[in-house]
Amino acid sequence: MDVPVTITLLFANTAISMWTWYSKGDYFDRFAEWPYEIVHEKRFYQMVTSAFLHADWMHLLFNMFTLFSFGTVLERLFVTNFGQTEGSLYFLAIYFISLLSGSVLTTVIHFRNPQYVAVGASGAVSGIVFSYILFFPTSTVGVFFIPMPAYLFAFLYVGVSVYGMKSKFGNIGHEAHLGGALGGVISTFLLIEGSLRFFLNHFS
Repeated sequence: MDVPVTITLLFANTAISMWTWYSKGDYFDRFAEWPYEIVHEKRFYQMVTSAFLHADWMHLLFNMFTLFSFGTVLERLFVTNFGQTEGSLYFLAIYFISLLSGSVLTTVIHFRNPQYVAVGASGAVSGIVFSYILFFPTSTVGVFFIPMPAYLFAFLYVGVSVYGMKSKFGNIGHEAHLGGALGGVISTFLLIEGSLRFFLNHFS
C-alpha cells in the first residue's frame, strides 16, 4: 500500500461519521465544531473531532471522493521523493495543519454566535487540493464537469470562498474551505523544500 495515510483517513472519516449517525448517543452534537463552545467553554477538541463528522452521505461522499482523487496522487508523489515513511508523514502533517487552519478561521469568525455549528473534512481536504495544485498547477481539473487548469480553479475557489463568507451564501463552511486552503499552501511551502520554486517554474 503506497498511500497508507490517504486510505486510513478515508476509512476513519467514513467509520466515525457512520458511528455518529447510527449511534444512540449525542456524539454528533458533542463533537461537532461549535465556535461559541470552543471559546467560552474551552472545548478545543472540537476543532479536530468535527473534521471527522459529516452531515449526510452526500457530504461524506463528496469529501472522500475529493480526498481520494487528489490525496492518492499527492501522497504518492511525496513517497516517491522522500520514501514511504517520511513522504506519508509529510502528507499527514499537511492534512492536519489544513484541518486546524480551517477550524481556527471558522472559530475566529463565528465564536460570538452560539447557534453556529460546522462539521466535515472540507478544510483538511481543501488543504490537500491546494497542496496538489502547487505541484501540478497546469493539470486539468473538472469543476461540475467543466475542465480547467488547476491554478485557475484555485483562484475561483478562493474567490467563491471569500464571497461566500461575506454574503453567507449557502449552508457551506466557506471559512473552513479558505482556512484549509491557506493552511495547505503554507504548510507545503514550509515542509517541502523547494516547493515554492517548483511551483513558480511552471510559469517562468
